[in-house]
Amino acid sequence: MNNIKKTVSLLLLVLIGVFYTSCETTDLNLTDNPNGLTESQADVDFLLNEIQTEFARNVTEFGRTAMEVTRMSYMFGRTYANAFGPASQDARWDRAYTGIIKNIRIMEANATPKGLRYQIAIGKVIEAFTIVNLVDFYGSVPYSKGLNIANLAPTADSGLAVYAAAVKLLDEANVLFAGTSIDTQNFKDLYYNKSWSKWINLSNSLKLKIYAQTRLVDPTAISKFNTIIASGNYIKVAADDFQFDWGITVANPDFRHPIFADNYLAAPGGTTEYQSIWFMDYMKNSKSIADPRMKFYFYRQVSDVTPFQTIQFLRCSAEPTPPHYAGFPYCSLANGYWGRDHGNSEGIPPDGDKKTAYGVYPAGGRFDDNSYKVITLNDGGKGDGITPVFLSSTVDFLRAELALNGGTGDAKALLLSGIGKSFTKVRSFISRDKAAILTTVPAITLDATYATAVSTQYDAATADGKMELLSKEFFVSLFGNGIDAYNFYRRTGYPKMIQPNIEPNPGQFIRSFFYPANETSANPNIPQKSAVTTRVFWDNNPSTGFPVGN
Repeated sequence: MNNIKKTVSLLLLVLIGVFYTSCETTDLNLTDNPNGLTESQADVDFLLNEIQTEFARNVTEFGRTAMEVTRMSYMFGRTYANAFGPASQDARWDRAYTGIIKNIRIMEANATPKGLRYQIAIGKVIEAFTIVNLVDFYGSVPYSKGLNIANLAPTADSGLAVYAAAVKLLDEANVLFAGTSIDTQNFKDLYYNKSWSKWINLSNSLKLKIYAQTRLVDPTAISKFNTIIASGNYIKVAADDFQFDWGITVANPDFRHPIFADNYLAAPGGTTEYQSIWFMDYMKNSKSIADPRMKFYFYRQVSDVTPFQTIQFLRCSAEPTPPHYAGFPYCSLANGYWGRDHGNSEGIPPDGDKKTAYGVYPAGGRFDDNSYKVITLNDGGKGDGITPVFLSSTVDFLRAELALNGGTGDAKALLLSGIGKSFTKVRSFISRDKAAILTTVPAITLDATYATAVSTQYDAATADGKMELLSKEFFVSLFGNGIDAYNFYRRTGYPKMIQPNIEPNPGQFIRSFFYPANETSANPNIPQKSAVTTRVFWDNNPSTGFPVGN
């Protein structure tokens, strides 16, 4: 993909801000701001720019939460019911409906009489992606009547119906992309730089995602999946990866990668979040060599955790390993990998200058060149990272999953292909850290060594072991956006050997999230769920005791 650096003019902020910021509530009962522009006055191109960036922010938010529940990053919360309360969902729900879907409807209404087919088509793909994410996280959601001003309390549509609407949107988008349209000076395609064939490949790839996710409840899903693969019109190479490129702009709005902006601190520096002990341990210790991507994913501020294993910094180091953690990493890792265990809800000690930080991929942080320095906002890529939305490597892993579950294809070859594409993509990020000591970059020959180790493990594994290996390697490739990991975990139950919550009885895993607090308080037709065990429509796995690695 071409890296398109985002520049947003003050005019865009003025025109778009009146639509997004004028809404004082986060439910679907939306009204016009009498002091702002009317909907018919909105500029199509400026509005589309805002839709594209709001979509990237929304995917980043959902992706970070999904990484937490799947142990790709650290989750705070000893019980699943309390880890993500209803109020934690308000902002992303509001952004999905107000910042994305409503603005798409306004944009489309103004674009249609002008014949702006491509803008409309991009909106349809983004809307489809957004509503699929809403279903995957919440289950039944308002959609068909959700933005009708005459209906102040919209009911929820079934997840199945929303998925069907998404496929329809994608079909409509493909027709529009295949035609010709009027271009305008201000029209910026922030993802594919107006390569409509790439948008068609993305649209078809989103269908692959939909069919993979519905294979447990739709007997035709695998056949539909295979038909798209046979057509060849889907994301196959990194140049077609669906990603959003952030930059280093700090002015309002902040266009640095949100993970970088949230984690890298101003002088004297340090970081805010913890990394997952389990995830780092898998990358470091599951093969004969450490995963070369570790140095791109993580930056160590200390070379050794041992000197700090005290009550002040690592209270867990003075406590016995919980009995239910037998066979799993606990508390800390060697060589300076400072993180936290899944669900640890202890207070935060003064360790911001010691714990392992996000690296150069994908957040635009610092490459781990063994310098072991306290990070600051001026380090690494300074936020010049990406939100990986849907990648060519992801397609390979989905194909491998289906090959192991009644589909066609060589699962092992697809697994290795996905790993190879991930390595190539991640390595390309070294150029974003201008100060990195290049002699510390892992030799490229290690990629082949790692792949050989995966191949050997795969060949020696049972059918269950093959799915276990596939799941973990898939998770590693998804670092930066855990949405597809969260779906995979609920769909397959793998990986089974995954670090449990530090709490021995954390309750059932989150099969779907609570509805946002603002929505349930404002809309009587969206009652709050009694628990997070409510399954989305495509999840027909056992209601309790699943996934195994709870």
